[in-house]
Amino acid sequence: MMGADPKVFLELTQRERLAEAEHERLLAQLPRPRSELRRELALACYRLANWLDDPSRYFQPSESGRVDWARIR
Repeated sequence: MMGADPKVFLELTQRERLAEAEHERLLAQLPRPRSELRRELALACYRLANWLDDPSRYFQPSESGRVDWARIR
């Protein structure tokens, strides 16, 4: 490829490198895929924070009174 003209070779090489750099720059701007583990950990932290804010939503108070374990006919 170098047999013709060194200036043409340098121009083609420079264009290729600029195109490659542009491609890499555009790839760097894309959002990275998020991992499932990170999502699940964030969800667990969110649930824990909700529970700490208002634990009464997660626990049912025990009901006093008679509990029938078997039906009487």
